[in-house]
Amino acid sequence: MEVSGIQPPSWVRKAIFYQIFPDRFRNADPKNDPPHVRPWGELPTPTSFFGGDLWGILEKLDYLESLGVTALYLTPIFRASTTHRYDTEDYFQVDPVLGGDEALKTLVSELHRRGMRLILDGVFNHCGSRHPFFEDAREKGPPSPYFDWFVWEEEAPGYSCWAGDPTLPEWNHDNPKVREYLLSAVKYWLVHFEIDGWRLDTVEYLPPDFVREIYKTVKTVNPEAYVLGEVMGLGTPWFRHRALDGVMNYRLWEALVQFFAKEAWDAPRFCRYLWSLWRSYPSWANFSSYNLLGSHDKPRFLTLASGDTRRVVLAAAFLFSYPGAPAIYYGDEVGLEGGEDPDCRRCFPWEELRPDHPLLSVFQRFTRWKKEEEALVSGGLQFLQAFRRAFLLARPHPSGEVLLAVNAGNEEVELELPSGRFREKESGELFSRALRLLPYSFALLRKVP
Repeated sequence: MEVSGIQPPSWVRKAIFYQIFPDRFRNADPKNDPPHVRPWGELPTPTSFFGGDLWGILEKLDYLESLGVTALYLTPIFRASTTHRYDTEDYFQVDPVLGGDEALKTLVSELHRRGMRLILDGVFNHCGSRHPFFEDAREKGPPSPYFDWFVWEEEAPGYSCWAGDPTLPEWNHDNPKVREYLLSAVKYWLVHFEIDGWRLDTVEYLPPDFVREIYKTVKTVNPEAYVLGEVMGLGTPWFRHRALDGVMNYRLWEALVQFFAKEAWDAPRFCRYLWSLWRSYPSWANFSSYNLLGSHDKPRFLTLASGDTRRVVLAAAFLFSYPGAPAIYYGDEVGLEGGEDPDCRRCFPWEELRPDHPLLSVFQRFTRWKKEEEALVSGGLQFLQAFRRAFLLARPHPSGEVLLAVNAGNEEVELELPSGRFREKESGELFSRALRLLPYSFALLRKVP
């Protein structure tokens, strides 16, 4: 198959993602708990297990649907020794403590019945030190059939490992057998479990030609499957090589943190930065990237915003108005806080959850925006005004232009509107020529024909 002819999946630009760290979302089956499970809600440590499983996700699909979620991204679910499972020990088995293969099959079936999607986390740069191939190679040395599946070094710990962590030995991707093995895992879950794509961990550590092999393998099985890369820097090279459909948009996240959470940037700087980022990617990549406020690797946005929910609301309004697929990190929609890993991986507070939680209703409103306004899905991008801590963002589209007006400052501002009349989406109020915004407020405006 010729990769250059492939387009990103049509469903992604309309998707609303929800990221789940399975051990911390919901424990529906205590019978499959690992030993020494901690009480739900206790502050996590690097080694804490809380017993969350795939059955727990299945139990809460009604909740996720009511939130407006259309696609799930799960951090690793394959058998491993840690709670984060980035130390894969078996690429062909769902960890029994998460419910095993049966739980995944049931989850995928029910998601698809509801018209929802699922992407899994593929850790193909390294494995766990308890992976049987690595154990055999380390024990037997050169006589092991798997010895040249890894990269051996004189410097401690004696082999190449991710970020110097001895529990994460790196695969030798120069060995064709390694590639064949990993690609067979990529294909297996697409064919036998009908997952809807892969999020590729630590893409920037992988050989680019191997990432492209993963991409080709995925698209051969299902051209509508999504290949998402964890990219901390610019994703431009990956798009030039047509090796990814989209990136986890950490460059966008950095701007959201600086402008909304920390209030370190003014609006002109924020808009200049985003315009540069927008123009750095081909159009299709902007619309098919995964835009996030939080993840399992970063402090919670509410914590970065010093607990100020107004800043979270403004950042989320922007996220759902910007091109690409907005993503909610589990718990952000109900004000879950947390600092650096592992604190950002707290348990979902089901016992304290109120149906009328103010943040929850705000996120539900924003997901509705995305589904109702075609301009927010396919419209272009223009920054019409930016001064102090206020700006006006336009999403032009043949169906009707939509504007997002934001005032992230503590003083009332007046924004000049383009020619024509605009109706505010929530209140129905009509505006022309100018719009006044109170401190820490926003408005979504649709041009009246």
